[in-house]
Amino acid sequence: MATASKANPDARSRKPEVIVDASGVAAAAEVLSQQDIIAFDTEFLREKTFYPRLGLLQLADRNNTWLVDPLALSKDDLKPILKVLTNPKILKVVHAAEQDQECLNHTYGMLAAPLLDTAIAAALTGLGDQIGLGPLLRKLVDVKLPKGHTRTDWTKRPLPPAMAEYAVGDVKYLVEAAEILLADLDKAGRREWALTLSAGFTDPRRFEPDADAIAARLVSGRSTGVATYAVLRELARWREIKVRKSDIPRRWIAEDSVLLGLASARPETLEDLSHFRGLGPKLMEKEGQAILDAIRRGNEIPPEERPTPPRKTQPDADEAPAVSVLKCFLSLLAREHRVPARYVIDPENVVKLLRARFQNTQELAEAGLLKPGVSEEVGEALMEVLNGRQALTFSKGRVKYIEVPDGQASRKTLSRR
Repeated sequence: MATASKANPDARSRKPEVIVDASGVAAAAEVLSQQDIIAFDTEFLREKTFYPRLGLLQLADRNNTWLVDPLALSKDDLKPILKVLTNPKILKVVHAAEQDQECLNHTYGMLAAPLLDTAIAAALTGLGDQIGLGPLLRKLVDVKLPKGHTRTDWTKRPLPPAMAEYAVGDVKYLVEAAEILLADLDKAGRREWALTLSAGFTDPRRFEPDADAIAARLVSGRSTGVATYAVLRELARWREIKVRKSDIPRRWIAEDSVLLGLASARPETLEDLSHFRGLGPKLMEKEGQAILDAIRRGNEIPPEERPTPPRKTQPDADEAPAVSVLKCFLSLLAREHRVPARYVIDPENVVKLLRARFQNTQELAEAGLLKPGVSEEVGEALMEVLNGRQALTFSKGRVKYIEVPDGQASRKTLSRR
């Protein structure tokens, strides 16, 4: 594993500056803007709201750490730092980026970019899938973070010293860790892969409301009729509008199971609705008619215009054994290349991969069945598998794949038509 040069220990030992005014923002931004790589993190509160309430923004370069108080600063005050976070010449490092980016998107209408998610980088360098920041820093820079404050109210002021220490730890060593990871990614030829996967968190569409996607997720793996699905989509839209307008968690309006039940039963009157389990009297009083209206809208969609529920591509009886073998191959490829299997392919695409025909790795990449960056990494090996030039065998109780000499492949296949 690569090692990075240690940051200035004297600078690191200084008490971090808590920024509460525009002049402090400008000073921090001036230093940060001179860097080619910086780290950031957010602390937020969300237990009782739909949107995250940003309570603290942490920033660091190789030698300095800043705590920025978003409760004391307006968006205009923070413009210099927001400009740094969107500067295309500065790589922003964050661990497990999704919620931090969501905070920035909701609070300031922007996303930090370009981005390196150290959780992704760690997975692509063999340090483990979904590794936490604490274990990652222990492995890379031999640092033990303070105990977490998972139930802390980050919107309360003044900020206690223990909370400030915890917040500092989340970014203080992150640039150093990222540089070690980047060196290891370069050795493995995986820097672009890591950056491509990280860039998924810089797409604003990821954070836009999508009731249809929610409905599709709710029926995943279920046998759902088109009439039920049409109503479910309308109910999901009703709930999404309500939670965003009221800024409360979805479950406080209606659990997913309640929406599924309503879409299936499709009550027509308030009396019918009042007997439905999972809807409290307060919700019935305020939203009963809105629920019925959503059900009616779904019912009134002409049959020929109703959306088709998403269906998983299922193998037929002859294909099922081949799917099992292909999954085993994919698992072995992931292990051999020291990447999580979920970074290789979504499970629902395995059957499509089995049925497809590719002449080369470019066609494989263009098919879009593999995750971003995968075809460049394992494409050649996968083509060997798909074209019958690799076979599975057992050795000492373990499965492995072996080369199949030309012309010696068995005529008995597992139905890859």
